[in-house]
Amino acid sequence: HPVGHVTQALLQFWFKRKPNDDDGLPIDLEPLFTRLCDTQSEPLRHGRVLLASRLIALFRVDRTWTETHLLPLFDWRSHAREARAVWEGFLWAPRLHRPLLVSFKAQLLDTAVHYAELGEHGRQYAAFLTFVALDPADTYTQRELQTAIGALPQEGLQESVQALVNALEGAGEQREDYWVNRVQPFWQTVWPKSRDLASPGIAKVLARLAIAARGEFPVALSAVQDWLQPFEQPDFVVHPLHKSGLCRRFPADVLRLLSKIIDNQPWAPRELGDCLQEMSQALPGLLQDSRYQRLVEYSRRRGM
Repeated sequence: HPVGHVTQALLQFWFKRKPNDDDGLPIDLEPLFTRLCDTQSEPLRHGRVLLASRLIALFRVDRTWTETHLLPLFDWRSHAREARAVWEGFLWAPRLHRPLLVSFKAQLLDTAVHYAELGEHGRQYAAFLTFVALDPADTYTQRELQTAIGALPQEGLQESVQALVNALEGAGEQREDYWVNRVQPFWQTVWPKSRDLASPGIAKVLARLAIAARGEFPVALSAVQDWLQPFEQPDFVVHPLHKSGLCRRFPADVLRLLSKIIDNQPWAPRELGDCLQEMSQALPGLLQDSRYQRLVEYSRRRGM
């Protein structure tokens, strides 16, 4: 849209000046950006979407202008159509900026009940909200975050768990500490307690979450096990499980995981047999366990 092209050009023109924090918007651009925020003009909404995509930069350079003209558009109760547009713009590449999280706290939390209206951007919102909840500081209370996360549909909850997996895997050698200090508190105080929200998709990602905890795998598995259930394509879990070395480190716990997620699916995971062999070598007593025997028989019958 022409308005979008013009707005993008204005933003690029502004960024070439290398604005610094608290500089304020330049006098030649501030009236134009303010005009774009006029909700009486529907065609200018294309420009508002692009301004929202640069929300953090605008907030850092001119907090007063942003709080006056742009942040109110994120309020679903006052500007439902505008809110959808600007949230989509912000969610193109959302980042955490603590002062901004304080300023639009109410709008961010309220967006959880508008998940469906975000369309394909709903997943980005669920992931962003999860990262906020992993490091809430003194900005958001546990009750506020629990209410918002609990308002997400199953698809949003699955994306929330995927964000946890990404954060845990991204912690590298510190992933055990990250589980203890970030993910476990999130699970205990923020994640919804109703098992009615469970689904095969959520179970699939939760199994990956337990594996990503590495040395905290037994604790992580105990935390999520009530949400686990069989799902299609268990290779999604068995492959990283085999690579992780957990089959040798925690064979009894791995058996507990596998017995919950594998239930006669049409095709056995390629590396299931290898996992079972490593488990029995590390803990020979598993050979007498009926769950282990069932998995061995399943692997023989359905293996490729």
